Amino acid sequence: LLPIRVSHLCLRSAYLHRGNALAALGREDEARETYMKVFPMLEKEPRCGRLDWERTSLYVNIGNTFSRQGDFAKADEQYSIAEGLGREHIENAEGNKIDGMGMAIVAMRSRAFALKKAGKEEDGKKVL
Repeated sequence: LLPIRVSHLCLRSAYLHRGNALAALGREDEARETYMKVFPMLEKEPRCGRLDWERTSLYVNIGNTFSRQGDFAKADEQYSIAEGLGREHIENAEGNKIDGMGMAIVAMRSRAFALKKAGKEEDGKKVL
């Protein structure tokens, strides 16, 4: 392992946990900013199941921050990106089908909960 890659892995994990802690405190803007700090570290990383799970988690968490602030449209943008990552694995011959399905389901589930929070429970049921 290359030292810079190991340090980036640790830093990415720390940002994810920090974002989760800030979100738990209701500090959604700060949580979102923290999650966003991870993306530059992932730019040069390859597409694979493990890293796309990391990307999916970030997009879902960012979407959740928007949902908790009452902005379903912005939340849905993030859920769509996360779901797309999973669908790319499902549709690509060399993709990781099992992980892809998991990513898509996590994004869809989050979208459904956000719809319920936005007063659109029936639409959320259709998503699931």
